[in-house]
Amino acid sequence: MLFNFKFTALLFSLPVLLGCVPKIQLETPKEGITINMNVEVEHKIQIETDDNTRRILAEDNILQQ
Repeated sequence: MLFNFKFTALLFSLPVLLGCVPKIQLETPKEGITINMNVEVEHKIQIETDDNTRRILAEDNILQQ
């Protein structure tokens, strides 16, 4: 009798347990991802030259000191 009760309970609870399966869904966003970045870049370039090169560049007015 106990076996019959367990079997009947299993038969009735099986559809309930199988019906509770979690649903996982991935959706892409309808709009693209926008990243606003306000970036200010400053550069300082230093060139070191020897005396001979400085003279040549000064003659051609390439570098202004």
